Amino acid sequence: MAYASQVQSADRCFSALVVGLGREFGQEAAEGLARIFVAAEDAEFHWDARTRERVLGGYWSLEEEDIELERVAVEGYFDGRFYVAVLLLDGAHAVHGMLGLRAFASEDEADCAFASVH
Repeated sequence: MAYASQVQSADRCFSALVVGLGREFGQEAAEGLARIFVAAEDAEFHWDARTRERVLGGYWSLEEEDIELERVAVEGYFDGRFYVAVLLLDGAHAVHGMLGLRAFASEDEADCAFASVH
């Protein structure tokens, strides 16, 4: 189970984005713009907002032959919801994609899902 401070810190990620965009473009447009940013960089936001991670093993893609990637399960809290995702990371922990994302109503549900990801 994630610590409350980790969840609060991860949830600030979206709030900080909204505040920053509000300063630049006005408060009325801020949340809509934030959702556009998140949609464009979904995997990176879910990596940054993680509270737990677990390496699942290697990933080989025919499209990216020169890059060795790992599948990593992550659990976290972002934009008001608990989630579990499987991300593709390189050796420097740069995110290359997301293979799956599931949202949950509670941290306990997310914990169970995280434990069963393989």
